[in-house]
Amino acid sequence: MLASHRVHRIRAVARALTEMEIWPIAIGVVAGIVLERTLLVTLAVAAVWWVFRTLAYGFPSVRTPADWAIGLLSIMLLVTLWATVLPETTRPQVYRLVSGIALYYTIVNWTTTLPRLRLLIAGLLIGGTLLALVAPLTVDWSGGKLPFIPAAFYERFTLLVSDTINPNVMAGLLVLLLAVALAMLMFGWAELSWLARVLVGLAVLIMSGMLLITQSRGALLGLVAAFLLLVLLRWRYGWVLPLVAAVIALVAMQFLDRAVVFDLLTTNRTLGGLDVRLEIWSRAIYMIQDFPFTGIGMGSFKTITDLFYPLFLSVPDTIEHAHNLFLQIAVDLGLPGLIAWLAILLVVCASSWQTYRYASSMGNGWLAGVGAGLFCS
Repeated sequence: MLASHRVHRIRAVARALTEMEIWPIAIGVVAGIVLERTLLVTLAVAAVWWVFRTLAYGFPSVRTPADWAIGLLSIMLLVTLWATVLPETTRPQVYRLVSGIALYYTIVNWTTTLPRLRLLIAGLLIGGTLLALVAPLTVDWSGGKLPFIPAAFYERFTLLVSDTINPNVMAGLLVLLLAVALAMLMFGWAELSWLARVLVGLAVLIMSGMLLITQSRGALLGLVAAFLLLVLLRWRYGWVLPLVAAVIALVAMQFLDRAVVFDLLTTNRTLGGLDVRLEIWSRAIYMIQDFPFTGIGMGSFKTITDLFYPLFLSVPDTIEHAHNLFLQIAVDLGLPGLIAWLAILLVVCASSWQTYRYASSMGNGWLAGVGAGLFCS
């Protein structure tokens, strides 16, 4: 009887602790983006909460459609640690990916009610806003991509960290969250209070402004595509705007010099243009052909390229990655890692689309915005 009471009490305490799981894990993952030394602490905290979940409910996590793909991705993380010739470079990248997996399972186990989902979305938007606000202090700024932003503008920013963030990485994070913020305004406007509208609108303005300052053309094009798709999903005649945009783009291409357009989209101070990118992509393909099952080890692209696949159109020791997400994943984690990543992406897209369709049929604009925003994200 006493033992049963003790077990019941332990489970009650563990369940109470799981109610708070989202906060330390989310803060740790965000901190790990900026401060590498916090990654191991975050992973240790996540492991402790997996124990709490097991004590509380008898299992470490609920099942999700992405489990098998995440399992394969986790196996490839062990492979990349084995295959890398630069373990000191690969380990932090592995820790970041594992912390992301931990955050994923934290979210799916914690977000069990609609109020928690609302709180989670609010947290995402607050996190995106804070990332944008600290970007001037943490990003290794470089200009030269957008001519209307002078290089002198970035001299006002003072770095406060040694482990800086690439502008494209910051832009990639911001544009993912911007799609959700835009969807909240476009789909959930009627269900938001006036204060919530002001705060979400302010988050959109801050993140959009910082996204522009990063000068990441890929992220800016992604934001335009996400906005057009949101318009298409939101309004009955929303297809008109994407159609008009496509017609304008096609007409413009007939009058503009395509070589000039490609140079505008691909040239910066590091990369000379499309020919340089093509050379980098070719080296990535060579790596995938040589290491199809293991990859070269996360984070070692620059070193391996300079040693074994030298570039002739770029300065040595300057090309950090493959400049293509799909190629980079295959280079880092081999083709099995790319397959796992694509499977996770498809699961996320399918789940987001199902949420959007279900919420739309139920007339729940806010929840439809969550599904549409994540789908566009």
